[in-house]
Amino acid sequence: MAGDQTAEDQPQVVDCIPLIEAASKQKVLGNGAVKQKNFAQAISAYESGIAILDKADGHPVLRSEGEEMVTLKATLYSNIAQCFLSQELYRRAIEAADSCLKLDPDHLKALHRRSLAFEAIHSYQAALLDLQALRRLQGLSIETLDQREAALKEKQANVERLTKQEEEDKADDPVGMAMTNVKERFDEICDKYDLRDGDAAGEVADWLTSGEWEVTAKRVAQRFKMEEEDAQVFLAWIAQGLDFKVRNAEAQAEAAAMAPSPSLLDS
Repeated sequence: MAGDQTAEDQPQVVDCIPLIEAASKQKVLGNGAVKQKNFAQAISAYESGIAILDKADGHPVLRSEGEEMVTLKATLYSNIAQCFLSQELYRRAIEAADSCLKLDPDHLKALHRRSLAFEAIHSYQAALLDLQALRRLQGLSIETLDQREAALKEKQANVERLTKQEEEDKADDPVGMAMTNVKERFDEICDKYDLRDGDAAGEVADWLTSGEWEVTAKRVAQRFKMEEEDAQVFLAWIAQGLDFKVRNAEAQAEAAAMAPSPSLLDS
């Protein structure tokens, strides 16, 4: 019959063993680089391993080999998360851990690493959620879990206390508090998107001052992969800084103009 498929027409099962072996070699190379604290090289090796495993996507594979590839890929993503964590690139660590947990929602190391990264960017509630998952999975000792939970809850309580205090202070000095809030949000955004390291800071400065385009929140959000609300705050603080610089220069010029001429000073 016309609808019948011959053996040649049917999709061939991919032999994943060579892919698994090649990706495993990249994992070993990455682990060696981590021991040397060469995290960039380690990340490159782990990403190469993931790319190798991705070659099987969309193709029929043996169940056992498919499961082995998923496990290996999850491990590679978790290792990348640790590398970013070691470099204090917390947002990227969270993204790598997310990728791991999509493959293996109960991956203990990824949950622990993401919890640490959330804590570092002051997302204490998210860190607590990962800690609860670790408690459910018995991923850490009870003593360690209790200590971390207590510390996170204390930090969260401090944030809530400071937030309440700031809200009360706004009534006394709305303008000053507004500037303080924007500065704090600006600092949070720099941490959130890893914009504090030298290369990233220089890239941002060059892009903002190039004059090749109108700088808008939407453009900033697209260029640096920010949420648009974060981009608006980012630009607002920069605008305040530029305005202060202009006003300070004008004040200095005015003061210089009002200063008596040296020839009129008492001898």
